[in-house]
Amino acid sequence: MEYVMGIDAGTSVVKATIFSLEGREVARAARTVPIHNPESYMAEENLHDVWMAAVDAISDSLTGSAITPDRIRAVAVTGQGDGSWLVDTAGNPVGPAILWTDGRAGDIVDRWGEDGTLSKTFKKTGGGPYAGTTAAILRWRIENQPELVERDDIRNVYCKDWVSYKLSGELNSDPSDYSLMGIDTVNRTFDDELLDDFGITAVKKWLPELKKNTDQVGTVTTQASHQTGLRPGTPVFKGGVDISCSSLGCGVAAPGTAMAVIGTAGIVTVATDRPEEAFTPTDVGWLIPHTETTWIRSLGMSSATPNLEWFLREFGDRFREEAHSIEGRNLFDYLDQELGKMPVGSGGILYHGYNAPGGERAPFIKPSARASFNGLTGSHTRWHMLKSVYEGVALGIRDCLDPIPVTVESINMAGGGVNSPVWSQIFADVLGRQVVVPAGTEFGAKGAAICAATGVGLYDSLEEGVKATVEPLRIYEPDAAKTELYDELYDIYLKQRIATQDAWDDLQAFTRKASKA
Repeated sequence: MEYVMGIDAGTSVVKATIFSLEGREVARAARTVPIHNPESYMAEENLHDVWMAAVDAISDSLTGSAITPDRIRAVAVTGQGDGSWLVDTAGNPVGPAILWTDGRAGDIVDRWGEDGTLSKTFKKTGGGPYAGTTAAILRWRIENQPELVERDDIRNVYCKDWVSYKLSGELNSDPSDYSLMGIDTVNRTFDDELLDDFGITAVKKWLPELKKNTDQVGTVTTQASHQTGLRPGTPVFKGGVDISCSSLGCGVAAPGTAMAVIGTAGIVTVATDRPEEAFTPTDVGWLIPHTETTWIRSLGMSSATPNLEWFLREFGDRFREEAHSIEGRNLFDYLDQELGKMPVGSGGILYHGYNAPGGERAPFIKPSARASFNGLTGSHTRWHMLKSVYEGVALGIRDCLDPIPVTVESINMAGGGVNSPVWSQIFADVLGRQVVVPAGTEFGAKGAAICAATGVGLYDSLEEGVKATVEPLRIYEPDAAKTELYDELYDIYLKQRIATQDAWDDLQAFTRKASKA
C-alpha cells in the first residue's frame, strides 16, 4: 500500500501526518515551537527551531507507525502565512521570522488606509493588508533595517517554504502564500505596480520563484534523510498556505463549498471559479489561488480559540476544580454540559474576540482593535462570561462569512473549537447554516498531502483528491428559533464594534505612552 505525507508548520506547532490514499490518518506527530515577544506587540520565531520541530515530527510519525520510508510516495508542506521569513541564498536564516501576529507595522497599514493605498491595491490583489502582512513588514524593514536592503543575497519566503527548502535544498514559494502579500491574484503573478504602491520595490530582488501547489520542487536530500528518516529521493511538492491546504483537507474545491477553521485564527473560505466577481467586501480579506480553476475568497479573524484559552488560563481554576470533583468528567465535557443550559445571548453579555497583539484583520482592518466584554452587571457569573466568549467567536465568524458574495448552504468546520459539540451547535445557530465536521483532525496536512498525491499522479486533480479523501463525521443543523435570536444579537454585535473603533486608537496610543513612562 502507498502513502503520502503532509507537513503542517503552524504558528506554534509543527505536525507531520501520514495519510492513506483514502484520506485516513495513519500516523501523526507534533512538536511545539516557541514564540518570542520582544515587545507586547511583537511576535517572532527562530527558523532553526521550526526546522528542528519539523525534523522531530517527521521522524516520530515514521517511527510511530509500521510504514517504512520507501512506502511514502511523496511529501508536501503547508504552514502559517504572512509575516516575513528571510533566508539568504546559501540557506541561512537572516534574523528571526516576523510572524503574522506581529504588530510593529501597524502604523504603516494605517498610513496606507489614509492615503488610499489599500483601496488602490485591492483592485488587483483582492486582499487587505494588516499589520502582519508581508507587504507591511517588508515596508517596515525598508524603513528600519536599511542594512538588509543593500543585500542581494536574501529571499523573502514563508514558513512552509523554509521547511520545504530544508527537505529539498530548493528555495521558492507559491501564489497562494504570496497572494496574501499582494500580487495580481487573478493571473497569479507578481506585479511591479503593486510593489511600487506598497513602497517595497527596493526589495523586489528578494522575491522568489513561484511554483504551483502540485509542482515538484525537488527530492529529499541525503542530509534531510539522515535527520528525518524519510527516504532520500522522495519527491517533495510545493503545497500551499495553510488557508488553502486546510480548505482542501476539509473538502473545499468546487465553487460554493466553504470552510471555517476555529483554531488559533478563525479563517473562513469560500471557493469560486469567478475571481473577478469575488472582490467583495472591499479592502479586506484575501482572494487566494486554490486549485487550477478555483480561487478562495477568505476572511480571517486574527484570534479564535485563543480567546477561550485566555479566559480559562486566567479564570478557569474553579471550572477545573468542579470538573475534577465529578468522577469521570474532563474539563471540556463539564463545560459543554453546563453551557448547554445557558440562554442565548449569555444573559446580555456580548464579547468581541479581538485579543491578538496585532489587532484585527477581518472583516475590518484595525491594528489597535482589542477584545472586550459589554453588558456586564453584578448579577452575571463566570458562566455567563464563558458562554459569551463562545458566542462572540461564532459571531465573529459570521461577520467574516456573511459579506462574501457567494451563496453558501453548508459550511465544513474544523479546528480545536469544533471538538466541543455545544460550540459546534452554537456555530450552526449563529450562522444559520448546516455545519459539517469532516472526519479527521489534520486538515492542513491532509491538504498538503492531496497536493503531493496529485503532483505525483495518484489523483488526476485536486478536486478528485478531495472527493477521494474527505467524508463527514458529524452534522449540526441550525435551530431556527435560536438563529432568529442570534440575528438580532448579530446586529448589536456589529453596532458595538463599529462604535468602539475610535476608542481603540486612543487606548493604543495611551498604552504605548504609559509603557514608556
